Amino acid sequence: MIMTRLVSIASMIEQIDGLRDTTDLNEWEQGFVTNILERYLLAKKNTQALSGKQVEVIERIYRKHFS
Repeated sequence: MIMTRLVSIASMIEQIDGLRDTTDLNEWEQGFVTNILERYLLAKKNTQALSGKQVEVIERIYRKHFS
């Protein structure tokens, strides 16, 4: 049986935030993560303020660095 760890979008955002200003993210990812973090915080950490496409990119960046 394969155990899948479920991680909330909020947790993903907070973890990838730790990668900002490092060489782990490329220039586009740096800008994207900064923008998403700003939106997330302005929405009082409500991930429903993000679009489906934004969530997909967050998940992709998260998997790239934490899977």
